[in-house]
Amino acid sequence: MASLQNRSADEMIRRFENGHRAYVAWRGGEPAAWGWVATSSARIGELDSAFTVPAAQRYLWNFVTRPAHRGLGIYPRLLDAIVSAEEPEAERFWVAYAPENHASGAGIRKAGFTDVATLSFDAHAKPAVRDIVEGGGRLAAQFLHIPAVHDVLAQCRRCAKKVAPRISSCHAGPCACDYQRAEAGCAH
Repeated sequence: MASLQNRSADEMIRRFENGHRAYVAWRGGEPAAWGWVATSSARIGELDSAFTVPAAQRYLWNFVTRPAHRGLGIYPRLLDAIVSAEEPEAERFWVAYAPENHASGAGIRKAGFTDVATLSFDAHAKPAVRDIVEGGGRLAAQFLHIPAVHDVLAQCRRCAKKVAPRISSCHAGPCACDYQRAEAGCAH
């Protein structure tokens, strides 16, 4: 996993010690895609947020499909295989994606997930969620241990700091910042 992801062996060891599980999709005898499952705790670096994963839930993260294997439907099949493997121990699965990543969103929905909440930043540049479907923001907020709001959320942390408290003006144009908002998807 370390060489596949260009990361240190120590980082991979820490992930496994923290209860994370790695899944790899193979095609033609080579690794085509991978992703991780958090079983007890997780961290979203872009949000500077750490949270506990309840026993009957899973957080799916760090998915990558190698360029030569993109567009072949590997990602939704990998998600489906993970859900099937983890289902004996879990009944709800969460995954977040940046909305500008249309391929990721399509793959997640193709695997049976439903967009339930928008995950972004409030007027104080703090992570928050807002409903896409009724009650979705509440569920995502409970899972991520962050507030659910009804206000418009900024596209990114930098936008929230620039325009607070008038976040809605952030939506006037595309955001070019590093921190893009994400949609939180849930399957159960």
